[in-house]
Amino acid sequence: MDPFVKLARVPNRPPRVDVLVAAGLLVWALLEAFVDPGPGPLAGRIAFALAISVPLAFRRQAPGVVVVVVSAATLARALPATVAEHGTMPFPSVLLAAFSVACYARRTLVAVAGGLSLFATMLIAVESNYYTGGGANASNLAILSLFLAGAWGAGWLVRQRAAQARRAVAESGELARSAVTEERARIARELHDVVAHSVSIIAVQAGAAEELIERDPDKARQHMASVRRTAREAMSEMRRLLDVLRAEEPGYAPQAGLARLPDLLDETRGAGVPVELIELGERPRLAPGVDLVAFRVVQESLTNVRKHAAGAPTRVQFRYGPKTLELEVVNEAGVTPANANGGRGGHGLVGMRERVRLFDGSFDAQPSANGGFRVHATLPLNDEAA
Repeated sequence: MDPFVKLARVPNRPPRVDVLVAAGLLVWALLEAFVDPGPGPLAGRIAFALAISVPLAFRRQAPGVVVVVVSAATLARALPATVAEHGTMPFPSVLLAAFSVACYARRTLVAVAGGLSLFATMLIAVESNYYTGGGANASNLAILSLFLAGAWGAGWLVRQRAAQARRAVAESGELARSAVTEERARIARELHDVVAHSVSIIAVQAGAAEELIERDPDKARQHMASVRRTAREAMSEMRRLLDVLRAEEPGYAPQAGLARLPDLLDETRGAGVPVELIELGERPRLAPGVDLVAFRVVQESLTNVRKHAAGAPTRVQFRYGPKTLELEVVNEAGVTPANANGGRGGHGLVGMRERVRLFDGSFDAQPSANGGFRVHATLPLNDEAA
């Protein structure tokens, strides 16, 4: 949590630190009440010590009320005084109340009015017999203004910085949600193309089977098996498509897949990035949607390497299991180091994570110990998992 947001937070109950601060000021005020023979009897000095310290435990929950109590107690103590007070009370409590009302008051008007009220209270106290030192002369006014303005200004600064931090968090959340929405729309268009391509294959295979059903039944059965397999895959992709919003009508061109991986690697090497491809196991026949997602993850990862770690040696590794496909893209440190928060600018990682999530896979992307970057994704190979 941002330190200013944490400092400006208003809990439901007084936090322990506020209780301890109020207790410390109470002990200070009581010591002065017992040691300093200020105006009034001892009982009155003790009551005054309680009035200007105990309410400060609630300075976050009710800053305006604290200002009123501290100001009223100070005026009630100072106006009838005939003997000067030689201690510092109530000045420390006034400063803390000024900080609190500027920081925690819900309305700006209350924050400003509270600060002015405390300044006026101290000005009256200085003019009374409660304080010695020449009354409200230029020197006293300068000191009083400096301390009170500093305390109130510090509270106001914390208030503003906390508000800025909250706005920044809210805006980043909106940007992330917008990026996810845009990426879902793009995924929907691509999945739509996959399904449309599958339907066209079904039509071709069914037509071929119809032509061969009497002349060559065995070959016709092969075509029908292909129709059944393609239809099952198309239905699986269609179920995924129902979870995604499609923004506009797409074209019907078939999409990229791992068959285009050699071209992608050659293109990356041509841009000055040495890439090594490792495939562990035999590549199975992938459902079109999984094939597309795997290709896009590799494509986006290599694009990020070219942008942020130009020339860095990179390894693309596939591990084909009986139920999962694991892919990993790891690059060493380049000219520009990987961002420590796991992002490399733009919405590339957001898009990859959203693609993998839609297929019930897992995704991880973070800087590596040697200053490079690692992208790892696992995709299920069970077509019915969607």
